[in-house]
Amino acid sequence: MIPQIPLAPLWARDLIVRLNREFRDLQASSEETGTQSIGGFSDQNNSGGAVSLSANTWLDLPNDGAGAFSNTDYLPANVTTLMDNSTGYIDPRELNLGDAILIRNDFTITPTINNALLEFQYSLGSGANTYTLPKTPFRLSAGAGVADRIVSSTDYIYMGDTNTRDSFIKIQIRCTAAATVNNAGSVMQVLRGD
Repeated sequence: MIPQIPLAPLWARDLIVRLNREFRDLQASSEETGTQSIGGFSDQNNSGGAVSLSANTWLDLPNDGAGAFSNTDYLPANVTTLMDNSTGYIDPRELNLGDAILIRNDFTITPTINNALLEFQYSLGSGANTYTLPKTPFRLSAGAGVADRIVSSTDYIYMGDTNTRDSFIKIQIRCTAAATVNNAGSVMQVLRGD
């Protein structure tokens, strides 16, 4: 008898199909028009341990870029860094207007109460022109004292103006309960707009 292999859930198959279609469309667009090409990438992993998060307070996720498997060998041409490792902020200042970054973040959070609400956002720009890109909040339902691993969906941030391109981008989280957070890191893929 041949063993049956379980199929992936329908939502996972739909997501894989959609991502494959979007990647093929991006490749086709790049080849046909020359308007966007894949640049390079940076995988910045944090070596620091857990940090405390006070309830209802925004925290800039730290990332020293010194963790195992960090990889900056494939940065785009004329780009020396995509992250300020003293702060953990994304550093797009060497990118061109029209470029974009695909970002995936990976961290673990351990709340002190069950069913706490976790918020995640990017803070961009500077001064009076600071703005945020909030993500859909998560419910941490694994339980108080239980670590929830959060791997964000891939986020797209484009360099549409100098306010975005010339300022650091903060990766921030906030939780309705006190918690500890361990940031594994962020991987960033550059899409060239020229």
